Amino acid sequence: MKVTKWDGQPISKAGWYSGIPIERYHSPSMCDGPAVSSSNLRTCWSKSPKHMFSQWAENPEREERTVTRAMLLGAAAHHLLLGEDNFKLKFVAQPETYRDVKTGEPKKWNNNAHACQEWNAKQAKGGKVVVKVEELDCIVAMARSLALEPLVNEGLLRGRIETSGFWKDQQTGLWIKVRPDVIPVTDADFVDLKTASDVTTVALQSTMRSYGYPQQGALIWEVCEALGQPFTSFMLMFVETSNPWCARTVQVDDEDLSFGRQQNRWALRKIRECIDTGHWPGPGEGDLRPLRISNDERERIKTRLKAEGLLDEDTTTNSRRYA
Repeated sequence: MKVTKWDGQPISKAGWYSGIPIERYHSPSMCDGPAVSSSNLRTCWSKSPKHMFSQWAENPEREERTVTRAMLLGAAAHHLLLGEDNFKLKFVAQPETYRDVKTGEPKKWNNNAHACQEWNAKQAKGGKVVVKVEELDCIVAMARSLALEPLVNEGLLRGRIETSGFWKDQQTGLWIKVRPDVIPVTDADFVDLKTASDVTTVALQSTMRSYGYPQQGALIWEVCEALGQPFTSFMLMFVETSNPWCARTVQVDDEDLSFGRQQNRWALRKIRECIDTGHWPGPGEGDLRPLRISNDERERIKTRLKAEGLLDEDTTTNSRRYA
């Protein structure tokens, strides 16, 4: 696998690149033409092109994304758990106490206090992210839980990190960019580390649907295929963000990855169409069909109505008999 050291200029040649800060990766003009990432395609599919465009890096009037504490915790966890360099240069623990300016007595840390605000401002100016002590304790607990995973001991999280892949889609002319958590060097099993509140099967099925992870894996697969990089599977390694910090590794089903490729293809074509026309439609624009409730909810209503004696066994779902 050939990896090129990024020279600080917009990407104009397909390939794998190292040395691109994550902030730059997500910034506008990363490539010499419009570029989309997995999150862009997933938003386009699950919400609408209009939702995607509102936060797209290439949109000069985009709405800047608000960084939440959960996002900061996830970033810090990724940095530490994946063994990225210079954790202490990017993240700093928030002190538990500060000294009162007048009395010199130690007091419990209070971000409303002037001294604490000055300290926070100094860290931000130095490019550091402040992490609370309890959050660092949580990350350490997550790391310990991951260390017990057999697949981790077998090297599942070992490989190239902080490496980005770029490929220009010939059909749409859009640049596609991917940044796998780990690019394997001894096999072709890609893995992405995810934090979660719950790793039970039912919870993860909902998580997979909500975040469109099969589309993410499918895009990595497509870029690998275009760049001649072997790809066998896409796995997700989940770790809970609270006690007992359970870890669980799941492989994304091959058929779901295939559907993901088709979903991505639809999104790429739709984004290209929107760029060309200058129109970014919202959800269901132009669709005037009746909006049906879900089949599950329909069955629950029918079951209750039958139990109440208000619905005959032979009554069809589209009947207006009792309207």
